[in-house]
Amino acid sequence: MRMVYTGADEEDFIDARQRLLVELDAWSQMRQRTIDPVVAGAMLDYRYERDGLLGRWTREILRGALLTWFPRKVVLLDPHSSAVLTTVEALLDFLDDADLFDERSEPPSVLRSFLRGIADRFDEEMREPSNFGLAKFWAVAMAEHGIDPLDESEAQEFIDSVQHGEVEVDQDLLHDIAYRHYEGDPEVEPLEPTPVFALASDEDLAGEAGGLPVLRRLRRFVGWVGDGRELAAKGRLSESDARDLADCIGDPDPAALVSLAKTAGLVRVLKGRLVRVKRAEPLLSDPLALWRASLPHVLASRDEPVRRRSADRILAYELLESVQADDECATVPMLVEILDDLGELTWRSADSAPVLRVLDRLAEYGLVEVCPATEEHYEDLIDFAGVDSVEDVPEEERQVVRMLPLGARAMYDARVEAGVPTLTLEDMSAETAEVFFARVGPLSQESFDEGTQLWLAARQPQEAIAELSALARRTDDFEHRMLAFQLLAEYGEPGVEAIADLREHSAAGPAALSWLLDAGLIDESEVRGRERAYSMVDVLAAGIRSAGRKKAMEEFAAQPRPAQLLFLADATICGHPHTREVLESMVVAHPDRMVSNAARKALDWLHEPEE
Repeated sequence: MRMVYTGADEEDFIDARQRLLVELDAWSQMRQRTIDPVVAGAMLDYRYERDGLLGRWTREILRGALLTWFPRKVVLLDPHSSAVLTTVEALLDFLDDADLFDERSEPPSVLRSFLRGIADRFDEEMREPSNFGLAKFWAVAMAEHGIDPLDESEAQEFIDSVQHGEVEVDQDLLHDIAYRHYEGDPEVEPLEPTPVFALASDEDLAGEAGGLPVLRRLRRFVGWVGDGRELAAKGRLSESDARDLADCIGDPDPAALVSLAKTAGLVRVLKGRLVRVKRAEPLLSDPLALWRASLPHVLASRDEPVRRRSADRILAYELLESVQADDECATVPMLVEILDDLGELTWRSADSAPVLRVLDRLAEYGLVEVCPATEEHYEDLIDFAGVDSVEDVPEEERQVVRMLPLGARAMYDARVEAGVPTLTLEDMSAETAEVFFARVGPLSQESFDEGTQLWLAARQPQEAIAELSALARRTDDFEHRMLAFQLLAEYGEPGVEAIADLREHSAAGPAALSWLLDAGLIDESEVRGRERAYSMVDVLAAGIRSAGRKKAMEEFAAQPRPAQLLFLADATICGHPHTREVLESMVVAHPDRMVSNAARKALDWLHEPEE
């Protein structure tokens, strides 16, 4: 079963949580362990909200969950430690027994001892009203007055009665809780995944920076300044110098060039003259250093004082951060929406002009590239533009923005300087295989390949083969399993033998067979119907999650109809945990009515109770 949901869609996590709770219930009955599914579900919710590592547990994690998050958020009929901690201990034992425990977890014996040691403190924290979150405060207050918090009309009437003074609550306590809520409570709020940066070498970045026209103009400008230039009123270039500068360098905006040179520390004003800064001259022969010195001219830093920021520089940072967060690629209409979230700007606009203007500046400094959108981005264009077809999207907005290596370096440096958690491919090489696949898999193929080599180099071959084989057996994520096979193949014959050894495994076997078949290592006549069906369910389930039902079904429908119907016959008996999801998608989204109806019948058969 997949256990890493860092940055995953909430729907995917909810499905995984439900499967885990079903298996936990079955395990608890066999082991005669008492569990409260509400408590177990809440613990999994906490892990999803914090970092998505459902199988990683330490004393620090348990402390945050049970002594802060539970008191803030969780309302239980029986909040006593004996009921809650018994369930938590059972959950940890289940994960350990089912081989779902992350290898970076602390030993179960250590965690059990910790749970027993915090029982009294847990009870105290759960009883203390000042520990409640805002939603829990109201839920408890309503319950004390016989109001069902889930009844929206009754709940609103109760709140109105409190506001009108008809029902008394502790107003001082409410004020403190509300203040903490609106100020932000980082110990319990969901965390955004820490981004992973694939950073180019300084040598490569210097090559990219050296080719930027803006830096060439900057060097020529410093040469033009020479021994100094007399300035006119208010520290501006004289009209004649401005014309001469425009003619010599071809820059239509001499004032902006002067400002850039000042920002980079290459020139300064001294006694009414614009003069060169001698100690900064080494920058002129170091493209990467010159680029870094120039960057503040276009990009505000995360921790820069508000008074020094300009609207365009703020927007530049927000746009670049959004492109980075969207797997380093975003459409212009998506970026336009950012304007609505920047209330501190001195301008507000519903059109794309400010975004396009700032993107041009980011491209000028080598941070991004802006190019025409292709068909794969049309759905995104339509959704964010709020139109019916691509033709309705303004032509200037039918563009895609991609992060360039200099842009990735700029964002990485900005986060590090601000003390914000940041990861690199080198950091991910020390992670488990599943975490590595979940975090690095969505990056570009080039970044994934680089990360793969770092991950493989960080461990001994036998260690890596064992970990990858274990992941292939355990996970129900098709893409992760195939990535495990891909890395196993990097070890040549020992890795291929490890894949072949999985052939008879109930879950990984069909996928291993499919890989061996595609690699030409076995003959197609050796593939049994169940194995083929299991592999196809794997592929379809992965396609539904990544591309959506419609696209996945269109690709499946490209096969001959008899082959599709034969698959349906085998799918119901192949035993794949996602069979129902795939059949439901076929019923709803398959373009061929005959296949759709056949999928409905197969789904009905799958639902029939056993006699």
